[in-house]
Amino acid sequence: MESQNESSDMLSDSYFVPPPLEVATMRQQIPPMMTEISELRSRLKELEGRVYRCRSATSPLRRVPPEILGEIFQDAMGSAAITFKRKKDLTAILLVCKKWRDAAYLTGELWGCISLRLPRTRQMSYEKVSNWMGRSKGFPKTLQIEYNSGGCQAMGECELAAPWLVKLLVDGPPLHRLEILFLPSHCFQGLMDSVEDHVDGHDLTKSSWSQLQELKLQLEIIRPETFEMGGEDVSQSVFRHIPPLSSLSLFLGPKECSKSPWTHHIYLPPTSLQTLTTFNLDCGYDGPQIFVFLQHCKSLQTLYLGLELAYWTWNPENVNVPSLSGDPGCIILPNLRTLTIGVSTVQTAEKLGKHLRIPSLLDLHVKQWGKTTDYSDILIALSPIWVQRTTIMRSLTLQGRTGYGYSKLSAKELTDILSRCGNITHFATSFGFSAKDFLELQNLGDSMRLLPSLEHLEITHIRADFDLESFFQYIEHRRVVQPNDDGQADRLKMLTLSGHPGLDHGQVNQLAQAYRESSYPKLLGESFGIGVNFLPWGYPVDT
Repeated sequence: MESQNESSDMLSDSYFVPPPLEVATMRQQIPPMMTEISELRSRLKELEGRVYRCRSATSPLRRVPPEILGEIFQDAMGSAAITFKRKKDLTAILLVCKKWRDAAYLTGELWGCISLRLPRTRQMSYEKVSNWMGRSKGFPKTLQIEYNSGGCQAMGECELAAPWLVKLLVDGPPLHRLEILFLPSHCFQGLMDSVEDHVDGHDLTKSSWSQLQELKLQLEIIRPETFEMGGEDVSQSVFRHIPPLSSLSLFLGPKECSKSPWTHHIYLPPTSLQTLTTFNLDCGYDGPQIFVFLQHCKSLQTLYLGLELAYWTWNPENVNVPSLSGDPGCIILPNLRTLTIGVSTVQTAEKLGKHLRIPSLLDLHVKQWGKTTDYSDILIALSPIWVQRTTIMRSLTLQGRTGYGYSKLSAKELTDILSRCGNITHFATSFGFSAKDFLELQNLGDSMRLLPSLEHLEITHIRADFDLESFFQYIEHRRVVQPNDDGQADRLKMLTLSGHPGLDHGQVNQLAQAYRESSYPKLLGESFGIGVNFLPWGYPVDT
């Protein structure tokens, strides 16, 4: 047999034509060899499967604790609230294997934040939402509702006061945060009335609603009658059932009839305000509600005031805020540390500056609203708020307007503003200014060093024609100890420069080239220990 195989191999390896007997013999050998090949392939496939299963069984991934798997799932899902459209991604994780499903159920953070759009075409049930959020166990639960009032009107009834939602707020798992966006004021009133009816004489403070800690309401349309019905009687206010909170975000959009001024008060229960540590208020019309609210906010640590359209024609004497008309004539927020404020008129800024005091302010962020051009006057009018503080302010941010072009300050205006800010350690601005003019003002013989305690200087939204050389010369000039500085050395350690988001590719290249050709970044780092972070596209550029 071996001789036949050898003979066949010799013939197949050469170009000789085999005799007929050899051809017949080789043809007989082919079927058993094919059978053997099939058996060997089957055996190989079986062995490869066994190797794969052994490697899988011994893989380090098998030993990953479910807590770590849960962290991975959480990063994969992201921090945004899970909508019912996105829930299929989480469902896909559950269907991989039992271990993954158990790890996902163990990770409460995956289930604690859900977003719904109302009205819904599909039927929603209390059990479905309650079971979903119940899986978050002891982790904070957040419910976000995006409301379409147009769809509500088309259906002829207010979907916000749906029985399943009312039951969820009263009897469901206690919510940590509730967000209702794009909401007419009368719809929120309908929801609160339904909550009260659901309790049916029982104590609302013992329900899940009373355990709410954070509330965000974005009221798109304000109907005056919604707030006028109770006058100054808080017990009749649309907000009367809001429990004591730690955080409140309130957006009061334009009123339904905006042709005539409306200065009626809006009342929140004092018990809801006294526990606040964070308060965000956007108000688009005239009225004294800001001070009516703030007189009760003695525990505030973070405050945001957006007063873009508020002109404030009212007089403090006509407001039921004793501290405004009496002694000391202003509201004091003793625990406030962070203030973000945006106003569009000097008139509004003057009333805030006159009647608001923040003695312990650390971080200040001032926005430029609308098309106002008197930004420096607004800042000067606001300055009494923090001038008489008992602590050293830590940071100041001046943010120019967005959507209305380029915001600019003259070198003198910027100098006047910074001269009022004392010993802040971090300053950031998106305003454009002439670096050359600014340098010339600081080079005056009797000038004092601005912001002597500054450690981080951040200039954002710079244009392609920004004079980097003059600006770097100013940074170098700060190192010269001035006679009026009492010998205090400059503390600046970090300089951050970032380009305007509206720059095209050519303008970014122009700005980047000016930076690369400058010798100052290297000089500032080696000689003075000042790091320069240059971000024309949002990432560093090598020098």
